[in-house]
Amino acid sequence: MTRSRTAFRSLPILLAAAATLPAHAQNTPQVTPGQPSTVAPAAPASSGSLHGLVADPSGAVIPGAIISVTDTQGHTLATGTSGQDGSYAIANIPPGTYVVLFTAQGFGPLSTRSVTVASRGNKLLNAALVIEVAQQQVQVTSDTPTVSVDPDANANSITISGKDLDALSDDPDELSNELTALAGPAAGPSGGQVYIDGFTGGQLPPKSAIREIRINQNPYGAQFDKLGFGRIEVFTKPGTDKWHGQFYSQGNARQLNTGTPFTKTIPDYDTFQYEGTISGPITKNASFYVTAQHRNIGDANIISAYRLQGEINGDFAAGDFTNTADYDVAPYSDSLGNPQSRTNIAPRLDLQLGSKNTLTARYQYERNAQTNEGVGQFALPSQAYNTTSSENTIQISDTEVFGPRVIMEWKFQSLFDRSTQSPSSTLPTVQVQGNETFGGFSSQTISDHTDHYEVDNLTELALGKHSISFGGRFRATREANDSNGSFNGLYTFAARSCSTTTGCPVGGATNPCQSGTATSAGCQEIAASQTYALTLQGQGTGQTFAQIQAAGGGPSQLVYVTGSPKADVNLEDGALFYQDDWKYRPNLTLSYGLRWETQNHISDHSDWAPRLAANYGIMRHGKPTKDVIRAGFGYFYDRFAIAQVLQAARVNGIVQQEAVIQNPTCYLPNGLPGTAAAITAACGAASSAVTTSGNSSVSNAIYQVGPNLHAPANIQESIGLDHQLTRTSTLSLTYIHSHGAHALDTINANAPYAPGYNAALGNVYQYFSEGVYNQNQLFLNGRVQINRSLSMFGFYGLSYARGDVNGITSNPSNSLDLKQDYGRTSNDVRNRLFIMGSYSAPHLVRVSPFIVAQSGAPFNITVSQDQNGDSLFTDRPAFAAAGSTGANIVTNSYGTFNTAPTTGTALIPINYGNGPTLFTLNLRLSKTWGFGQKLQKAANPNQGGGQPGGGPPPGGRGGGGGGGGRGGPGGGGGMFGDNGSSGRRYNFTLNAQALNLLNIVNYAPPTGTIDSPLFGRSNQLAGQIFSSPDGAAARRIFLQATFAF
Repeated sequence: MTRSRTAFRSLPILLAAAATLPAHAQNTPQVTPGQPSTVAPAAPASSGSLHGLVADPSGAVIPGAIISVTDTQGHTLATGTSGQDGSYAIANIPPGTYVVLFTAQGFGPLSTRSVTVASRGNKLLNAALVIEVAQQQVQVTSDTPTVSVDPDANANSITISGKDLDALSDDPDELSNELTALAGPAAGPSGGQVYIDGFTGGQLPPKSAIREIRINQNPYGAQFDKLGFGRIEVFTKPGTDKWHGQFYSQGNARQLNTGTPFTKTIPDYDTFQYEGTISGPITKNASFYVTAQHRNIGDANIISAYRLQGEINGDFAAGDFTNTADYDVAPYSDSLGNPQSRTNIAPRLDLQLGSKNTLTARYQYERNAQTNEGVGQFALPSQAYNTTSSENTIQISDTEVFGPRVIMEWKFQSLFDRSTQSPSSTLPTVQVQGNETFGGFSSQTISDHTDHYEVDNLTELALGKHSISFGGRFRATREANDSNGSFNGLYTFAARSCSTTTGCPVGGATNPCQSGTATSAGCQEIAASQTYALTLQGQGTGQTFAQIQAAGGGPSQLVYVTGSPKADVNLEDGALFYQDDWKYRPNLTLSYGLRWETQNHISDHSDWAPRLAANYGIMRHGKPTKDVIRAGFGYFYDRFAIAQVLQAARVNGIVQQEAVIQNPTCYLPNGLPGTAAAITAACGAASSAVTTSGNSSVSNAIYQVGPNLHAPANIQESIGLDHQLTRTSTLSLTYIHSHGAHALDTINANAPYAPGYNAALGNVYQYFSEGVYNQNQLFLNGRVQINRSLSMFGFYGLSYARGDVNGITSNPSNSLDLKQDYGRTSNDVRNRLFIMGSYSAPHLVRVSPFIVAQSGAPFNITVSQDQNGDSLFTDRPAFAAAGSTGANIVTNSYGTFNTAPTTGTALIPINYGNGPTLFTLNLRLSKTWGFGQKLQKAANPNQGGGQPGGGPPPGGRGGGGGGGGRGGPGGGGGMFGDNGSSGRRYNFTLNAQALNLLNIVNYAPPTGTIDSPLFGRSNQLAGQIFSSPDGAAARRIFLQATFAF
């Protein structure tokens, strides 16, 4: 961290030096993001400037608008043109009072009088242009460009603002799902990233507080640590200089929904959400915006498992273990209510500190209380736990204009997270592989305090054809955690291979049927459900544990933890970046940048991330370009997370001691003895030989950060073509290649099969960074404005992803050879389709469909045994010849498999199975009634009726010829056409939204445990955007009423 601290101490020096740059170019008469402005000659040294944003009534920006500055005598002193992001800047205007005229094709002119430009002042003036009424008189040709060589104007990006946001759900969870679907699959293994007002982390604000959403914009910008494909940027609304408000309520009930195929008994539930927002002026230089939301969320956990008949009919609970039919497995379904309560309050203050400085402060409080979490699929009701959490967010940003060419922004964020968890049971967790999980939840009681701080700087300079941005970011997180997770113990019952004549050996004898030496002759495969049944039967009939194990019963593993529940860790990371967007020619923009990142707790302290991009417009006969070729290359790094730092600090053999007992000689479902010594005495005697080593074993376990761990690096390249089909439609084709190096995994660095195995060390679970990842993606994006009322956007994605790890929480099948797991990754979904549209029907009716489809996700096929003794249940079977028979041979729809292959036998590929195809059609209908005073002009880009009182320009400054780093949306501005505004002061709207309108049952990936009765079948709905979160409903209908003024 020494180098990173030195770099951050030098940052103010760099920024101060950059701020002096305008002094050397004071007479340069052009700063416009679009076409160069023209100014009257011999502007005085004390001249001022004008900047702002030009938008339509929906808030969508208007590129190419002409801005004319005229004095009181009618003489035009300066002109400018708004850039692709709708922003403009006109410099060298003599101090005085002017008339500013905004004109754009398809919109009525807007004249703003009495605009005062002060000496050396930088006047903010936004404009909201009204759609031209006499549309037949507007002359717009097909040569009007809608594609651009600006870096942030890629046609496959999406910008949603103003009334376009109405097409999205008001439910925060569904909104998150919709944004994820809109962004498409992220390039690379780590997924996309969400920024809230430029900050990482934090909760998604209510939709009513969102001003604009940008997706997949400027993918190679050095300002960002993650690739832009999959990036989501959310910007909140500033205050307004006129009073505005909105109040709505939304509801859903079980009677409006369809059910689930996994159970017919679902408890009643309903969801009710209400919210209010209000904004207005405080003084002439200050305004505010505040929103408050509360949700009571009803849902139900759906259990679809297999249990023993004696568990289902109650015989075992009554102490009757004599009925042999009770030991047969049978399907079991149940449900448990899962109510939640969430509150969100978010005020924002915007303050204009003079003509060049804007201060914004935002606070958000979010509280979430959940009941009966942790239940569903195989997890029975005893696994339930309750949680409460809260987050207090403080965000402060200060934007200052240094002359007409420099903008500097400082931002600060603090997040204070508090959470608690309490289980419904403190009994040991019992997991019967592929069948059921019951007892207490393994993580038990948790109390967690996490404080997160972030400081960002962004400085932008417009120097002729160069738009330069540089700055840095520093983040610090402290987490204090109190948890007795796994203090209750975790039993795992897995399948076993035993001799048909001698059974399962005990007392250290060799097991000829154990994996590594197994042959099918004379062996029998005992499924996990039967090892559990034999255990209950033996205990119920008075057998010794040695007899139970000899018959094939007994758990395969017992894990428990002792020690102190408290742990406290800190994590810091920092970054510096520099970016230059150089508009080398009118049809060619070159972008080059460099980012440097560092963090503590890993040996890798210096990560350099070069970024390169080129955007070339193909010119034909001197006409505006209709085709833009985009190419880019960049390094992107993932940061090592605090969750793993905490685990390594806690389970280190000192603070906490974790013990792993292979083939324990006990099964105590009502509770373990109170001390580690007592547990070992009761459960750890070497009395069986069903492990690879031939003996029962007791070993410690620790977690550690690998000594040579490197931050995961994603090297990504792309090339694409943006094509303007017509003046209202664009098409883009993009190919992306991603290569991941140093991908993270958790291995057992002291596995029994390791050459340097040291039994005294026990299991050493090590965070390891030697994985690889390769992905190829092809995307076809299109948008079309069919007419003023109908528009559509969509994409098709084709993807191939291969790798040998699946994330830091995953484990390999062989800790010494990750290549054994190289194959399809869990996100290798071959085809994805997304279509979103909007139709503004007569009488202020709006129809918004939302279609998502994808081919099946892969799933891994595993055996339920730990066949190599590394304590990890990740082993896979091998292929067997068709027609093979024997105890270790399993034949199903996926093929013929050997579940106990000998050492050296090639295993089946990882993620060999493929899940079901998914499809959903969501539909949102709304009808608006307007009443009250008829508005003379449409709303401004922020929220209707006036400019922000002291707030910043809505889209940010676009910078010079190359397009600015904070520049606004690309891809042609707003997504949808006519906003359907009533033009009245007051509006009342009724909404109905159907999620999965066609009631298609979308299943989650199937169970992959090969000896499970549910193998190859799903026991849960897909979730996310395809069903309710807990899988209780395939189709849901929400009703909403909204009043706004």
